[in-house]
This record gives sequence, C-alpha cells and structure tokens, in this order.
Amino acid sequence: MYVIVIGGGLTGFNIAKLLVEEGIDVVLVEKNPTRCEEISKKIDALVIQGSGSNPKVLVEAGAKNADLIVAVTNSSEVNLLSCITAKNLGAHKTVAKITIEYSSSKDINLPKVGVDYSFAPGTIIAYDVERILELPSALGIQALADGKVTMAEFLISEESKYIGKSLKEKIFPEDTIIGAVLKGDEIIIPTGDYVFEERDKVFILGKPKIVENVVERCSDCERIRKVLIVGASNTAVQLAKMLERSMSVKIIDNESERCEEISKILQKTLVIKGDIMDISLLKDEGIGEIDAVISLTKHDQLNLFSCLIGKYFGASKSVARVENIELVKFFEDMGVDIAISPKVSVAEHVMRFIRMGGLKSLIRLPTGQAEIIELSPEPNAKILEKTLKEITLPEDILFLIIVRGDELIIPRGENMIKIDDKVIISAKIEKIKKIKELFGNIDF
Repeated sequence: MYVIVIGGGLTGFNIAKLLVEEGIDVVLVEKNPTRCEEISKKIDALVIQGSGSNPKVLVEAGAKNADLIVAVTNSSEVNLLSCITAKNLGAHKTVAKITIEYSSSKDINLPKVGVDYSFAPGTIIAYDVERILELPSALGIQALADGKVTMAEFLISEESKYIGKSLKEKIFPEDTIIGAVLKGDEIIIPTGDYVFEERDKVFILGKPKIVENVVERCSDCERIRKVLIVGASNTAVQLAKMLERSMSVKIIDNESERCEEISKILQKTLVIKGDIMDISLLKDEGIGEIDAVISLTKHDQLNLFSCLIGKYFGASKSVARVENIELVKFFEDMGVDIAISPKVSVAEHVMRFIRMGGLKSLIRLPTGQAEIIELSPEPNAKILEKTLKEITLPEDILFLIIVRGDELIIPRGENMIKIDDKVIISAKIEKIKKIKELFGNIDF
C-alpha cells in the first residue's frame, strides 16, 4: 500500500507515523521547509517540500500510483484541490479534511469531483462528546461490529467491589469480557489470574446494554440532564444542536456578535454573553445545577480552568478540548474527567477509513502499547475450521468476541472461526504479526 499524506502539522504527522509503524509506504508533502526537516528526523518516510495542490508536487510524490491521498492541511480549499488533482492524476482513493461549513453543504457532491471521503474535525469531536455524555460513567466508549458490540473504559475507584478480585472469579456478566487493563502507563492483556487494583482503567466489551449497565454500576455519575458549553465555536454549535434534543443546554461566550449569530441558529439552547471566569455571572446562570461542563475553545488554559470551575461548583462530568497533545494526561491528572485532542481523534478517524480487506476496525489503546482489532478471516486463513485450543497463541493475544450474524460468542477452546465471522481481538503491538498470519496476511 502506498499513501501520500498532504500536510505536515500534528494531524498529518500522526497519520504518517501510524502508517509507517504498520509498514506502509508513505510520502508526506509539507509546504514549510523547517517542518519538513523536523519530520524527516522523526519518521522513516519520504518528505517533499511543496504544496499538495500543486500538480508538479503531486507528480513528484507519485500520485499516479498512490493507493490513497490523505489531505489534512489547515485549509479546506487546499485539501479539496489536492484530492481533486491527485484523483485526475490517477490516485485510487482520496480523503480530505474540511470545515463544518463544507461538510454541512448538500449542494456539493464531493465524490463526483474526486473526493472519495471527507470529514470535519469538529463533527468528530461533537459526536465523541455526545457519546461520552450518553454514558457519563465511562471514560470512553466505542462501537464495534456495526454497533453489535460496545467497548467502554471505566475506572476502578477506591470503593469498587472489584478491588482484590481476579477475573477467574467471574465477577462480570457472562456476555462480557475484559479486553485490556491500563495500570499506570502500562497496558495489560489480562488472563484469568489478573487481580484488579484501585485506579486500574478497565476496557470491557459485550452487548451494548450489558456493558452500559456494568459501567453505570461502577460510578456515582448520574444521567446528564443539564450541560454548559464554553466557547461558541462551530464545533460547540453542532454539539449544542445534537444535545438540545434531549438535554438542557447553555453556551457561554464573550463575543457579542457571535452570541447573537448562534442564538438565531439554536432553537432550545440558552446563549449567554459573558466570561467563564465571571463567578457572579455563573452563579446567576445556575452553575451549581449543571451536570456537565464541556469546554471547546482553542485555548488549552481556558479549557482547563473552565472545567475545574465547573467541577468546583458540582458538575459530575467535565470534558476539555486539548490542542497540545502532551497536555492530555496533565489535564486528566488535574481533575478533568476526559481530555480530547482533536488531532489524535482525527488521526484515529482517518486510520479507520484507511483499513482495507478483512480488517474492519482498529482501536489503539492509550500509551500505544496494544490494540483492539476487529477483523474477518481471508479464505486462505490458517485459523479457519480449527478449534481455538488447536491454535498455539503467544501471550498478550486475547480472542474477545466472535460475531456470527446476530450472535455474540465469548470464545472458548472448543469454538471455531468461520469465514464470515467478525472476530474482535486484543493484542500487544509486537504480537500483531502473528494475528496477520493466522487470518491470511491481512493488510493492517
């Protein structure tokens, strides 16, 4: 597989880095010569200095033979033009990062002009936050197998009934399985002997309702009914539109014109002109009754303080946008429940689109040491028509769920993998090669 990434910012860099780590041939195009030099020192990829919208640069990058073009500069126009030009040069597939304004337009048929797939980072963030608020007890939540399986992350608190219990004691419902545990900075693929400790972060998979029930019992966090959004960005407005259907929503921003503008767009959301640091104003607006504070400005410091203020006044959930990737853990250590990096979210989103063949989905777990993989076997796969106990698996690979039609199977030694099954597996990064071999050398 041959991929050209256009844009060497943090998003483009992260995508290129992930692709290189998986053995995919990558060319990265970046306009800034200094940035080109920095990237060349960090990843094993050809870096070309120039604009991705320039046909000569695309020809030099090899667009004619490219399996995929991923355009993720900060300009929607450059990204669209790059994809359209590359498609005309012979590129097989194209992906463009665009703004919410472009993505919401129904007048443009982008695939028709050469942009196979487009996405708006703000939309990704809005959907991520909505999912978090729907299950506030979870630290994170993902859908797998076309929504038939849910993976949720939850914290083992100091009062948890799971502390000191091992997995072999069958402490979780039969239709669920623990895929991984994050202990400090280490990801563990657990065996039956694993004993849970306070502050463990646990990744549980199973049927959506059962997983939700388990996670809800692990936290005092109640259903979110009242939300305060800090900052009137396009992402914030899109999120408010989504939430106001089922929740009471307020947005606070200090720009009068922007407040007036969005108040005409939002039907049920209360728009407040003011400063999040104005405590008197917050009290007047009922800050003490808010269940969740979501801060989505482009200023990390403001997002941190906004969330801490919300928590101080009693909000049970806080979510902050974080521009600086290195601050994500710091935010959470400081008391923010969930810190979301748009650049990381976008990179993961694009990587899901890039997956080809039998690989349906791939979720890289925190710290990057392990992945949750959803895949189907190729017709020549070694794993077909053998019981799992007949297959020798190294440590740190765990078969989690077999999805066969509408049936979810927690695999045991006597189970077999069939050709149309979707199989969900957790594994350490260094063991991925073994999974590829078993499933028919699927291109990850």
